[in-house]
Amino acid sequence: LLNLKARICIIHNEPDGTNINENCGSTHIQDLCDFVKESNADVGFAFDGDVLLEGEGLYEVMAEAVRTDCLSGLLIRLNGNFAALITIDGKCYLIVDKLRSYPLFYSVSSGLHISDSGREILSHMEEARSFHEQSVYEFLALGYLSGEHTLIKDIHSVEAGSYVVIGKGQPTSYSYVAYMPENKLTDLSFVKERAAEVLEERFSKMLDTIKGRPVLLPLSGGYDSRLIACLCKKFALEDVTCFTYGREDSFEVEMSRKVARQLGFKWYFAEYTFDQWKCFLESEEFKDYCSFAGNLTANPHFQDFPALLELKRLGVLRKDMVVIPGHSGDLLGGSKIPAVFLVNRRVHLDSLFESRLIYDEFYNLNVLKPFMRKQLIERIKLSRTTEKYNNQDAFLDDYETWFIKSKVANFLVNSMRGYEYFGLDWRLPLWDDEYIKVWYSVPWKEKYYSRFYDEFMFECYFEKYGVAFRKNRGVTNTGFANRMKRALPLFLNHWLREGLQFIRNLRQQKNVNAFDDVAQILCNMVSLEAYEDVQCVKRENINAVVAYYYLEIVKRI
Repeated sequence: LLNLKARICIIHNEPDGTNINENCGSTHIQDLCDFVKESNADVGFAFDGDVLLEGEGLYEVMAEAVRTDCLSGLLIRLNGNFAALITIDGKCYLIVDKLRSYPLFYSVSSGLHISDSGREILSHMEEARSFHEQSVYEFLALGYLSGEHTLIKDIHSVEAGSYVVIGKGQPTSYSYVAYMPENKLTDLSFVKERAAEVLEERFSKMLDTIKGRPVLLPLSGGYDSRLIACLCKKFALEDVTCFTYGREDSFEVEMSRKVARQLGFKWYFAEYTFDQWKCFLESEEFKDYCSFAGNLTANPHFQDFPALLELKRLGVLRKDMVVIPGHSGDLLGGSKIPAVFLVNRRVHLDSLFESRLIYDEFYNLNVLKPFMRKQLIERIKLSRTTEKYNNQDAFLDDYETWFIKSKVANFLVNSMRGYEYFGLDWRLPLWDDEYIKVWYSVPWKEKYYSRFYDEFMFECYFEKYGVAFRKNRGVTNTGFANRMKRALPLFLNHWLREGLQFIRNLRQQKNVNAFDDVAQILCNMVSLEAYEDVQCVKRENINAVVAYYYLEIVKRI
């Protein structure tokens, strides 16, 4: 909240001695209720239809919904990035939006603690902290956590698309959102036109929230950030600054430069070298940032941190800038559809197969021993609400819902903490409710290999603005690779992907962002033998090693 320029208030912090929790904490919350009511504890913005709600207006609308018992209905309608703490009738309501844009944490183990920062609660816990063993291993395999779990046993997070009510009993969590539309489109002839219409309408609404402030655009060589750049051009935004980073000879850097030049935007490049990474990773600022950004739930995102430091040094970074990254439009286009469906393999459409598939697709940063793998698959299965699925679309809808609530919310959206650390505001237009509704209405089979979504971007934007530059096609997307996936047993597909990735790395230049240097440096800063149920540490994988590093940071908070 400090990084969002919020006012931080502390109550019942004196006297600091015996009976500190007398008449306060989780069993006496009336003072907190009164204080929150006076303070309007909320952050962010939301649209209710065409009405923009911010600050006190947003808080009052949610408070009235609590009073009239229609909070879930309101939260389904609200479209934006927000969080709120509301207290009414002796109960605290901890509310996050559908993407958990601004996380909220709570603990009731020794008095009531509520914060937007996991480390703040951890630092104020009086009793000895206790790591949640299963969460630690999930973190090592995944790089983030699923559900409401954190790395610490007695600290919980409000899950994306949910709110938590804390009264005199145990906290209760309520999920209010269904991410997938009930009906799929049958006529695809108008989808591209409708997607462009909705995207531009919502982008225009988003511009209303930034009120003419300058835009900072992380522009990679990929398609998502290029789509944002085209929208900035279409809406004639004048104060747009693009930046990218990595090795100077990278094709990503050249592609970014070409796009910015064609669209007429300012463009900056921050070179990453081994020495620069080493200096940054060994700095106290890096430790402080990781402590801040991880929030006990995710690997800290720091890939563009050195670039932001360089922009700040050059005087390019301004406090009134709004960052608009392209996270992560490719997911809407079907980029994470599992290979077993791409090759028409017959599978069991039930929760056990889904849980194993989720594990095999995502829990692969570090390889865990079979016993822990079995525990985590059971953990995933317990989070599923459907035992058997009627068809492939229903299965993939639920699979994608897990992905949104886990990786998108807890990892990708949590990367916005990096911009907040610099005091910057941000927006995620490609995850607007109305826009994602269009793409999740498209049948999954139409989104195989993201071809339909890529066609949409090229036909509606890239060709129109002269930036129709194609990315290199990876070896994992070739016809040969797909035939191999069809021929091999399911359990071998993971190893096939690993082998194909190795071949691709040999064919391409050295890591374009110098992240291979990061993994090498961090390996020398942590103990990789600390967790006995890890069977194999992937030392060359940046996120695999960062997970170890962040766990060491948490131990020191």
